[in-house]
Amino acid sequence: MRKSLIFLSVCLLAACSKESKLEESYYQAEVQRDHQSQYQFAQQLVELGETSWQQRAQQHKTAIDKVSQSRAHLTQQDLITAFNLAAEAKKLDNSMAADTVLKQILSDDALQKLVKSTYTLLDKHSALISQGQKLLSEAPIEWNIIELNEFLFQLNSLIQNSEKTIELTPWQQSNQAYHLITLNTQHIEQLKLMQQQLLSTVKTATCDTLCAGLKANLKDVQKNINLFDKVAVESMMAFPFEQQLKKSREWLELNNNIRITLEEVDTILGANHKAYYQSLLRAVRGPKYDQQYWQFADEDVVRVSNAEQVEDVSFIAIELSANLKTFLENYEQLAFLR
Repeated sequence: MRKSLIFLSVCLLAACSKESKLEESYYQAEVQRDHQSQYQFAQQLVELGETSWQQRAQQHKTAIDKVSQSRAHLTQQDLITAFNLAAEAKKLDNSMAADTVLKQILSDDALQKLVKSTYTLLDKHSALISQGQKLLSEAPIEWNIIELNEFLFQLNSLIQNSEKTIELTPWQQSNQAYHLITLNTQHIEQLKLMQQQLLSTVKTATCDTLCAGLKANLKDVQKNINLFDKVAVESMMAFPFEQQLKKSREWLELNNNIRITLEEVDTILGANHKAYYQSLLRAVRGPKYDQQYWQFADEDVVRVSNAEQVEDVSFIAIELSANLKTFLENYEQLAFLR
């Protein structure tokens, strides 16, 4: 009996010694952030009957599988899913293996710039749409010029900077990061539509106020020029043109401010609105102030009258896919690894 007790005691001590060594090895692997070794030691403890280690062993196994899946997606240039899987693995056991994948994706310079641009676009998009809708709910002549110029500057700058980032991004559609470009493009299209609505509203309101007078003056000028010389017609038409000019001053100021702002931030829009403003100015002031009036009067009045009509659109919030939303959240949280 005594020999049996001694034998059992020896076995028990040996088992305890083995468990202690495994636990010690596990915690050393934890310091080294080696989840493969952590899993092996935890699994051995489970096999020795230490059921309290079951959850840890499963957690490491799941993390190992996610890192493996992440690497496979990374090989396929599926950066977003690869990053999300590695981030999930890191949350499970904070392994070096997960960090290696995350750091590789975080070090991608093109992706960094695209994500930064996406953050900026998503952050400012809703505020600019709301501000534009507020402007569209008011009569253009009542707009605050300074606030309008600031709005146009911010709107156009955001569009241009976002488009520039997309143009410099080398990915093809096969790369999943391309979905970020698609997301950005959808937001940019909404901003451009808001821009078009705003400029169209200004031109339409300008025409509603001034076009009848411009057409009447042009009609009288064309009738009189067939009967009298230009100098006489200028004198005859001086009063109606002066009255038209007085009526037009606020509209000229509004459109001139828009021209100045657009020329600063958008070459094409700036050139288009400059041509529009010059036509408006020449048509309003008449031949007394502009010698080119006689050459361009017809096309000036047509240009001012033909404001492009843009259908009002209800701007519906653009939903991010769950994968993209998770990616952006993870990318921001883990940027310190870069």
